[in-house]
Amino acid sequence: MSFMKNQVTYDNTAKMGYIYLSEPFKYKITYTEELPENDDIMLDFGEEVPVVGLELEGETASKIKQIAGNANIFTKELTAEGQVYYSFRLNNKMIRMTVSHPDAGTILFHFSDENCKDFLGIDIWEAKSYSEQYLIGK
Repeated sequence: MSFMKNQVTYDNTAKMGYIYLSEPFKYKITYTEELPENDDIMLDFGEEVPVVGLELEGETASKIKQIAGNANIFTKELTAEGQVYYSFRLNNKMIRMTVSHPDAGTILFHFSDENCKDFLGIDIWEAKSYSEQYLIGK
């Protein structure tokens, strides 16, 4: 199966970034909504997958600029109970706030501050809805 290599893109002109949670252009985006706690983050909801990807702007977009062009940015994690989830972190700062969008409760957004401005990364808890091969390369 051939996947687009870049899971993270950044447009220098628009100063916007994108994190693909599924193979680009494979799934139709049905609607886009902001994360209520941080309007720099917009979720592109899909028909066949819960969330196709994340549009980022402002300070949040500038944080992913240095990793634009990267693939397989997620790691596969396992809870003590054996539940699989996929995790992406920009850095190892302490998580002080975790939120989700009302329409995507199984995708958790992590921030280093209680005001949800310093984006750290996400966890995808609905693992069966996403391609492990695409997210982690295996």
